[in-house]
Amino acid sequence: MLPLVRRRKKTLALLTTSAAVSLAYLIFYSVLLVDPDESDRINDVIGDGDSLFLSTAYPFVDWTQVNMDTLTGEQLTDYLSWSNSGACNLVQDFGGVMISVDSIPAIDGQKAVCLDRPHLAPSLGGCVVYSFGINNEWSFDETMEKYGCQVYAFDPSMNISDHHRSEWIHFYRIALDSEDSEVWNGRSGVKSRTLESIYKMLNSGHGDGNDGIIDYLKIDVETAEWRVLPQIVESGMMDKVKQLSVEIHLPNGSDDENVDRNFSLDEYRKLAGILQSLENYGLVRFDSKRNPWSVGVGKATGLLGDDAPFAYEIAWFNSKLLANQPE
Repeated sequence: MLPLVRRRKKTLALLTTSAAVSLAYLIFYSVLLVDPDESDRINDVIGDGDSLFLSTAYPFVDWTQVNMDTLTGEQLTDYLSWSNSGACNLVQDFGGVMISVDSIPAIDGQKAVCLDRPHLAPSLGGCVVYSFGINNEWSFDETMEKYGCQVYAFDPSMNISDHHRSEWIHFYRIALDSEDSEVWNGRSGVKSRTLESIYKMLNSGHGDGNDGIIDYLKIDVETAEWRVLPQIVESGMMDKVKQLSVEIHLPNGSDDENVDRNFSLDEYRKLAGILQSLENYGLVRFDSKRNPWSVGVGKATGLLGDDAPFAYEIAWFNSKLLANQPE
């Protein structure tokens, strides 16, 4: 019987150790969330390189409560990389093509779509997609067309006029911005419009069955997202968006010394705060992907970590719309 007693003691010791580790995690993260001013002290306790905060234990962090002003560059990178993948049970990438940049082959142009039914997935046969930023790559738009959506595509940089690409895909040479203007990037004759203005222009053509909802809003506007996103929330237009996908671009991502000025860590914290404000509004993140050609490249890397990307694809769904749906 002695070996059995030893095994029981060993099992009890393992359970006790596991409980102690779990309690330690909870203590560290509860301090971080309840009192963000304590984050520096926690970093001293758990270390910089292999800290619990920088591990994959994201379920312990409520990012909506974390004070962005206290985070290190590496922690900001963790926040941007956080996928929260359990928020949506069925996520699929729509679109994407294989390309190679700087001898790095990878899929580009794909967007994560939550297909949880009955209320999160784009409505079959009556869905509406706004797609900002095409750059002559239509794979996402054509996949959403095959799904059954009316797709409204926008890109001011493409030197083509407004047209119907197909019965279900409609192109407009209009820039998305935080205010209406008849100028885009100093170029007259190319209009800039807010999402609200574009919605008012197009809503009558959305068709029946979608209750005025934009099922999927894709934004890839090369750093303009930082002024566009707050304006969408302030205008109330986010209330009409079921799912949102944004390719975010951190300024100073380029190696070109003539591009932008040097950003400080505080300024990167403010940009992360814009994304956190979306989540505090009611958007729930369900996917985040690093742009494979932006990892460890550019002037942002020194502040945010050696392998920090300067571009991410992040997707959310709108919990406010979900809460308003009948059981």
